Amino acid sequence: MKKAAFILILIVLIVVSVQTIYSKINSKINETENSVTIAHEEIFGKLEYGKVIFKHQAHIEAMAKILNKSQELMCNECHRKNEFGDYSFDFPVNINSKNPDKIKNAYHSQCLSCHQKLSAQGKKTGPEILSCRDCHKKEYEKIKVKYPVFEFDFALHEKHVKKHEKDCSLCHHVYDIEEKNKELALVYEKGNEQSCYYCHDLNKNRGPELKKIVNIARQKGLNMEKACHLLCLNCHLQNKIQGKDAGPVVCSRCHTGKYKTIEELKETPRPEREQPKRVFIKIEEAKMKSVSFNHDFHEKSNKTCRVCHHETLKSCKECHNLKGKEEGGFISIVTAYHSLDSNMSCQGCHRKNIMNNKECLGCHYLIPPIKTELGNREICNICHGDKKEIENNRLKAKSVTPNKMINTSKIKEEVIINHLEKEFEPVKMPHYKMIKKLTDISTKSKLATYFHRNSETICRGCHHKSKEKAEADIKKPPLCVNCHSIQFNVKDMGRPRLQSAYHSMCIRCHENMGFEKPKKCTDCHERKVKVNAYN
Repeated sequence: MKKAAFILILIVLIVVSVQTIYSKINSKINETENSVTIAHEEIFGKLEYGKVIFKHQAHIEAMAKILNKSQELMCNECHRKNEFGDYSFDFPVNINSKNPDKIKNAYHSQCLSCHQKLSAQGKKTGPEILSCRDCHKKEYEKIKVKYPVFEFDFALHEKHVKKHEKDCSLCHHVYDIEEKNKELALVYEKGNEQSCYYCHDLNKNRGPELKKIVNIARQKGLNMEKACHLLCLNCHLQNKIQGKDAGPVVCSRCHTGKYKTIEELKETPRPEREQPKRVFIKIEEAKMKSVSFNHDFHEKSNKTCRVCHHETLKSCKECHNLKGKEEGGFISIVTAYHSLDSNMSCQGCHRKNIMNNKECLGCHYLIPPIKTELGNREICNICHGDKKEIENNRLKAKSVTPNKMINTSKIKEEVIINHLEKEFEPVKMPHYKMIKKLTDISTKSKLATYFHRNSETICRGCHHKSKEKAEADIKKPPLCVNCHSIQFNVKDMGRPRLQSAYHSMCIRCHENMGFEKPKKCTDCHERKVKVNAYN
């Protein structure tokens, strides 16, 4: 009984200790929630007293209580409005300088003057006489205040479209950069609504069409963070002040770190720009035939239009042609569509999806990607053709899946591998089961189904060098030993010996696809039992 009581007490102590530690960690997290880091290391360099963690929301709540006002009216206590009547959210106010002393003095002056004013009224406030460690606390040096990136997804866009009755001018604008308009006013251009990133992502090099506008945004310091806060926060605040239904104005309500998946957004309508559901891409003076592009499917398979439309929402051929032009950085249309190194090209995007999918990687890690200059007619014709050919390919991809091609009467249920039989028993490879697994994976993916037109394509995962006609010969399929000799051939350094070929192919495939086995030799082949000669 004493022993049981001791164990029970020990468990209780452990639980209490863990809860205490957790609550301390949690309190640290809550302490910095809705706070802002004040450091300006780009101006000050190495900080003498470290950063300041400014508890923004705590100040708003305290001031609203002290001044007996709503929290939405607190912004004007610290921030000033710009020429358009919107809060700029810059602080300190009226300071547009990169001089360290001016910025330091402005912070000290504006913060302390507010504290001293409240103190004179007998109200509770922060430090009145500057003692550095009152604000630049030691414990702040190890705290990082970092908010997750906010994602304005298609669901939020659709919500705003409905709420504002399709009045796109409330959010979408461009600078009027005509010489006659010297004030560079913001204007709305119907049919030219585009993502904020095109003009306010200041880290990207833009083409000649956007460069002028991006330079204006850079001069005004309107990066994505400032531009979104300026537009969204002011709109939300104004709606709250007017008593209307409004979006959040607190940091943690937007920057949640929770993001909708592509699957969750699949049924959400995409922004309407009169884009076609399906288009036949035909390039002027091109020798290749058209390509059928299912725009509707690709829209629903991505979380943003910028996956493809990286510069503007115009079509690719607006900036790229066969020779390459300035608008497209002199990148030809062939490279723009086929580059394996670009996530924005068709082939590059397909390759990225394959390499990021462990189910595909079992086969594709060994199959080299098709380079444009090495493409053959059979491969190119899957995408290129006249309208009739493309439609036939589309129907074929939709109606004939590799899974339907599997026939147990033609494909062996099991294959015995005994070419290296010596210390271990032969390997009994579940041939049909493996092919069935691969075809089931392929059938789930529209991308895979489109390109995996026959069972020979699936076979290439293992039979990576043999020709399709040879694979189609069911009675005499090529074997690994046909190419890989049992002994290593020093005259053919690029070709591994048979044992290495088996192990690198099978084990690597299992690893890439996330299978637990094999971990030891006997997972695939049993060790032979030694016979005692004296028995």
